[in-house]
Amino acid sequence: MAWTAPKVDWTAADGVADTHLNAIGENLLYIKVSHMDLTTGIHGAVSAATPLALMARDAYGRAKVVAPSAEDDIAIKATVTTEGTARTDADTALQAQITALGTGPFLPIAGGTMTGGAVGHVDVDYTTARFRNVIFGTVAPTTEGNNGDVYMMYEV
Repeated sequence: MAWTAPKVDWTAADGVADTHLNAIGENLLYIKVSHMDLTTGIHGAVSAATPLALMARDAYGRAKVVAPSAEDDIAIKATVTTEGTARTDADTALQAQITALGTGPFLPIAGGTMTGGAVGHVDVDYTTARFRNVIFGTVAPTTEGNNGDVYMMYEV
C-alpha cells in the first residue's frame, strides 16, 4: 500500500467519481497503518538520548535523557538519587546535632541539678541582669576575686 497523490485541481464541473473516493479511502488507510498503528520506528524516534529526535520507549518502557542543566529539565535517576542522598545525609547530621543538644550540658528551663561548677561572666556592667559568681567559704578570702563576684562567709 502506498500513498496516492490526491486530486488537487478540482473545478465546479468535476464530479466525485468512485476512483476519487477510493483514493481518499486508500490514503486514510495508509495513514492509519503507516503512522497511527506503528509502535516502533515512528518518524525516527529513538529511546537513546539523541538531540533533536523524538523520544520513544525501549522494549522495557524506558527512555534515556541527559542530566538536567535547567530547573525545568527532565531529571534522570542519578540526579534524583544524588539529591535524595544529600538530603538524607543532611537530615542525619541535623538529627545528630539535635540529639547532642538534648543530652548536652545544660539546665532545662524547668530546673535541674548542676554536676559541675558554674562561672559567671566577669565585668563591671552592673546595669544588665547577669549571673554573678557566688563564692561560699568559712574564712575570709585571701584574694580579692573579680568584679561582680559575691563572697559569702559562714560559720561551721
